[in-house]
Amino acid sequence: MKAMFAKTVSAKSIGESERQTMYGLMQQYYECMAWDRFNKDLDDKDDVILLMDKETGTIKGFSTLKNIEIKIGKSKAFGVFSGDTVVDRAFWGQRVLGKAFLRYLFLQKARRPFTPFYWILISKGYKTYLLLANNFSEHYPRYEQETPRDAQSLMDRFANSLFGDAYNGDTGLIHFKESLGQLREGIADVPTGTSFQNPRIAYFAKQNPTWADGSELMCIARMTWSMPLYYVCKSWWKLMARPFLKRAALKSKNLPEIAG
Repeated sequence: MKAMFAKTVSAKSIGESERQTMYGLMQQYYECMAWDRFNKDLDDKDDVILLMDKETGTIKGFSTLKNIEIKIGKSKAFGVFSGDTVVDRAFWGQRVLGKAFLRYLFLQKARRPFTPFYWILISKGYKTYLLLANNFSEHYPRYEQETPRDAQSLMDRFANSLFGDAYNGDTGLIHFKESLGQLREGIADVPTGTSFQNPRIAYFAKQNPTWADGSELMCIARMTWSMPLYYVCKSWWKLMARPFLKRAALKSKNLPEIAG
């Protein structure tokens, strides 16, 4: 399997050649891309997680990051917004980006230990939504419960600050006047059949029915001091459970059919 490593750099340090490579990756997986718009968006970000091929040292993925602070009465809330994110298909399934992003969140949290801290995500694909829903115990919106009023207020404030009139607070969706990039057909289509029984995928499809047209679902997740431990424990459990799940799957395949 091809391997990669992550490094986090300032968005201002990204040169022309690196930008060309990043833009090329975006064009492979997204439609309606524009070079000038891509550069303007990158210039508006604070940092970038670059995913590098260990053998060649070339960029095989990235995620742009913007730090934002809002006022809530006399208090403040801080958030990290994930912008353009893409990974070369040859490197899908690796946890490098997730670990690098969690490390970035933890460092930002450490700089503001007493300020409520959130990951801000907009999702036009169910796989992106699952990154948040599967890995953060406190996230919204979610199928398990209605979004609490205070969490909804936070989402609205962050969204209005970032996207202005493009955000619809009633639906939780962001519709831009022109598409800023939408997934190419077949990249992350919402599955049908048995896969659709996943309640989180079904919920995403219900909340963002126009995802294929580039509409984005506004989401937030709370970053706490226990979050890294939660992530590590979850990863450990998956690793330990894998052989048992494989054996169970093999046994089920060998069970005789029962005539009805």
